[in-house]
Amino acid sequence: MMTIKRNNILFAVLLICVFQFSCSKAEDIEEVVEEPEVENPEEIVEPTIDSDKIVSINTGAVIGEFYNFWSTRPMINQTRFSSSNFRAAIEEIKPYVKSYNLVRVLGGRTDNLNTFYKGVDDQGKIITDFSGLISSMQGFMQTGFKPRIVLDNVPWAMNAVKEVNTYGNTNPPDDYDLWRQYINDFLQTLITEFGYNEVKTWRFRVATEPNYAPQHWNGTKEDFFKHYDITVDEVLKVIPEAIIGPGNNLTEGVATFTTEIIDHCANGTNYATGEKGTQMDFFCISYYEKIDENTVRLPNTVEKYRAKLDSYPQFRDIPFDIQEFGVLRDENGKRGLSLSDATELGASWYARIADLAYDYKISEIYDWGQEVEGTTLPEGRRNVTEMFLKMEGGNRIESIDNINDHTGVIPVTKGNIIYLLVYNHNTSRNSTSTRTVYPQLEGGLISGGSSWKMNTWTVDKTHGVFMHELYKDVRAAGVGEKNSGRIYGNRPSDRFEDGWTNVLNANLAKYTQLAQLPQTIKDSIVRKKDGKITLKVDLESHSVKLIELIPQ
Repeated sequence: MMTIKRNNILFAVLLICVFQFSCSKAEDIEEVVEEPEVENPEEIVEPTIDSDKIVSINTGAVIGEFYNFWSTRPMINQTRFSSSNFRAAIEEIKPYVKSYNLVRVLGGRTDNLNTFYKGVDDQGKIITDFSGLISSMQGFMQTGFKPRIVLDNVPWAMNAVKEVNTYGNTNPPDDYDLWRQYINDFLQTLITEFGYNEVKTWRFRVATEPNYAPQHWNGTKEDFFKHYDITVDEVLKVIPEAIIGPGNNLTEGVATFTTEIIDHCANGTNYATGEKGTQMDFFCISYYEKIDENTVRLPNTVEKYRAKLDSYPQFRDIPFDIQEFGVLRDENGKRGLSLSDATELGASWYARIADLAYDYKISEIYDWGQEVEGTTLPEGRRNVTEMFLKMEGGNRIESIDNINDHTGVIPVTKGNIIYLLVYNHNTSRNSTSTRTVYPQLEGGLISGGSSWKMNTWTVDKTHGVFMHELYKDVRAAGVGEKNSGRIYGNRPSDRFEDGWTNVLNANLAKYTQLAQLPQTIKDSIVRKKDGKITLKVDLESHSVKLIELIPQ
């Protein structure tokens, strides 16, 4: 949502809608259906409203689409798609995933997979064996997902000196003529197998975090610009319509460069062609949150990139993606293998990120996964994605508020239905800062009806999250706990010894029920008063609610 902050708003009279509840429901929309709190819900005393908590929503003022930014996932080992068991295991996530970004396909890996490059013959022509690639990609294409290909790393045999860095061979090739041949052979192999018209629709990214040296790129800034230019030039020789862009910029303090790659692609001398500029069809970064820093740093992270892209007409409207994303550390500064927080904190954070993503025109956010290790059970954050799916394709509409911190409303109209994604996020897990907000709707769709059926879904500590129950049960079972391990990630193995899986399997039915996105209000009736509908929404310290209003 593009939130418009308005100060010095004076409300002399605030009009509240009257709720008529079926099945004995209370007036606060967050009340659970099975536990009514008022004996006579038709006799509701209108509450006093703090004007600073009102969110004014004009249902007739469209500001953009609620587009899908969440459905691409990175995959480091694409050989897994050769397994029918793996393909079957991922069937359940298909509502949430459309594409996979396949990383380190070309070799140069520490696990020695993808050794397609076999050296050169006596004529200086490269020798390749792409049978393993074809096997993996044939399996991948059976899933129905769209592949995206990352052109990294350089094969080991393309460097006279084998230098192993964190993520494998991160050196540029010794001979760019061999690299060109390899890129050409790789693409021709894909085209022969899957057809030119198919492959030209795939995205190609050159490298991963090329400003993270030597872990992902063991060279200078200019070395990478040269590598990018030459790789793009060769790709375009094979596929002139190719969709291609540079690797995702690391956004941590150790980055060796930031927006300079945008300047190079706009104005720099192309190392391959000698002309001005290089094709860049999308731009991308990495973004990881750290709970121990007690902040949401996305605005400060993306502003300079957004501003730089906007400064060049040719790049102003290209996709701007976050192609690595997650919660990197817990509140104790521990990392582990988890790249997510699986509790209500991760859920409310994700809602806040979504709001900011629309603000800064982030096209896509690639997600490592929203399920809990060893299962297809959703973490709290995936239940927020479940809410997104209901809103997908609708129109984001204008809202005006004077709310500070990380609380907000994303209003969307979809046909004649209104959705309000209301969230409260606090950067500390221990926060008890609850909030109450008052979405006030008028204009547009509200003008045409007098009563609306209201449904609500909720994610907070006691709704749509099972990690707290799992931790309680694992501890009660006496499973060893790694006190120095990451807490509440989506991989319980970061925190517990192997016995945690026995507890999970023994209680799987309970966790499955707790993990589902619960509907907390069903078919309540809301009536318009004096041309407006005003809702009272009480939010826990880490909470996300989806409110659906259907005209009657």
